[in-house]
Amino acid sequence: MKKIKIGITQGNTDRTGYNLILTAFEEPVSLELSHPIIYGDKEIAIQQRRILNLTTNFITINSTDEVQDGRLSLLQCGDSEQKALQDLRAGNTDALVITPTREPFSAPIGSTEMLINEDVRTLERDFDCQHPRIAILTNQVPAKETEKEAFEEKHLHIYGPYPIKEFFEEEKYMFFDGIITSDKKEATEAFGALAYEYGIRFYAGSNLIITSPFRFETTSLNHAMYIATDIYRNRDSYDLERENPLPKLFHDKREDRNNNNQVE
Repeated sequence: MKKIKIGITQGNTDRTGYNLILTAFEEPVSLELSHPIIYGDKEIAIQQRRILNLTTNFITINSTDEVQDGRLSLLQCGDSEQKALQDLRAGNTDALVITPTREPFSAPIGSTEMLINEDVRTLERDFDCQHPRIAILTNQVPAKETEKEAFEEKHLHIYGPYPIKEFFEEEKYMFFDGIITSDKKEATEAFGALAYEYGIRFYAGSNLIITSPFRFETTSLNHAMYIATDIYRNRDSYDLERENPLPKLFHDKREDRNNNNQVE
């Protein structure tokens, strides 16, 4: 199975960024699924490794073509986010994990930030989820007669609206594949209490695969990498299955009816 190249921005250049990254790759088993590439500064990485008393080894590379199997790479650059996005858009890497910083990440135009953990996720192509069940959340109390109604459009089953607080407190999210809400602040706070160490951010709606840990925790960073790898493989499989669709094998009788109703 192909190992994909995943770029990882260095995040804050103090202990927080490199503590998260170097701790995550201290064990060789973390290098088995992908070729991780840190975008950052070699001297800062070495300094922080010494301060943190970590033994994580990495090689310094000048381009993504120089990655080695089973080795953590560091690509020397100034602005890590800018260079990492540049390589991702050019196809030099397959996915990108944004290590959190004090400044919010500027997501690509047209993308939508999604919060994901083991229980809350969707999208047919990215997550191999057929006919996903979507919940609509609102701060307004929904009418009881519409709360259980669903409608289908493009294979989507949409339910709601539900009050945000009760939706998470009563664990209704367990019955859905995805959630849509216009109240980002309250939903993010509720998700934060739910996600624990496995929560991540995924920037959907773009051809680029970009994830980010929801928390400054090693497990969250690892999960962001696992999800990025899964999304890449799911997209590859989804597109391959639909590459050469079979020709239409049936005749639509509605066409006959329309032709017969035409006045000559």
